[in-house]
Amino acid sequence: MKAPSFWQMNPPTFMAKALTPCSWITQWITAQRLSKPKWKASVPVICCGNLTVGGTGKTTVALELGKYFQQYYNIAFLTRGYKRKNKTTHPVLVDQTLHTVEDVGDEALLLARLAPTWVAANRAESAQAAIQQGAELLIMDDGFQNPTLYQDMPLLVIDGATGLGNHKALPAGPLRESLSQGLSRAKVCILIGKDQTNIREIVPKDLPLFQAFLEMDPSIQTYSGKPVIAFAGIGRPDKFFDALQDNNLHLVEKKSFPDHHFYSAAELEQLVRLKHQHKIPLVTTPKDYVRLPSSFQAHVIPLGVHLKWQDQQALPQLQRILDAMFVQGA
Repeated sequence: MKAPSFWQMNPPTFMAKALTPCSWITQWITAQRLSKPKWKASVPVICCGNLTVGGTGKTTVALELGKYFQQYYNIAFLTRGYKRKNKTTHPVLVDQTLHTVEDVGDEALLLARLAPTWVAANRAESAQAAIQQGAELLIMDDGFQNPTLYQDMPLLVIDGATGLGNHKALPAGPLRESLSQGLSRAKVCILIGKDQTNIREIVPKDLPLFQAFLEMDPSIQTYSGKPVIAFAGIGRPDKFFDALQDNNLHLVEKKSFPDHHFYSAAELEQLVRLKHQHKIPLVTTPKDYVRLPSSFQAHVIPLGVHLKWQDQQALPQLQRILDAMFVQGA
């Protein structure tokens, strides 16, 4: 479902104001869930979460933190396996040779390429399973509002283009909880992209904020100056398309799909027809690529992104903050 346009309008529109009483219910429910006691792990826990619905780059941040911290810890990822069709309640350790996107979700398959990844709705249970298998640091992909596991470093990921919308909670705006409550729990903010909504003025001055920019992986240079057909089913497909054009790819066709979209046979046939019609490559995101049938993946080129930090010392600083917070939490 596409987000209503009024969610991004500030000051709030009449529609947002009319729905505000409903947003109070959302805020109350979330506050009640978060008031429950949480299980405290014996190892540090980082949560890459957000305050808004939709994609902000949480998985990308989780992967970047994983690549850095695996130098010092045996890390493991925790994710709920969003939109997976297998609703097993016990924690599942992702096996890339066995599990499909239907079993564990697309994010889990991406994370499992780097480190052991556990899928479960109850993050405390998956944390316990990961620790029993030797994990020394846990990184949650999403789960800022999850009430089961204590987070040593609750980290907010904010998209620079969409920011925090009109600052109202669902359904009056895109927030999952009240802005003040969310910011009060956060220990760190990571801003992805240009600050187009004055996030720096909203975030408390004593809350560490690091800025990073999405940068395409070097493999994209192979297609620089060439025509391609691009498709994506992520939170904001335009981010992917803009990044391709910024790297001098000529987009003959752009196809947008809903976030975490499972592609139908008819949609895949249409993409193949476009490829043969124009005789040019099909490109997509790694998250979309893992959702494609293995028989179709040969037709498609995945082009990934990574973070380029504005401050090159951002990750070491995050490590120092985590060390201090884990000692305090313990």
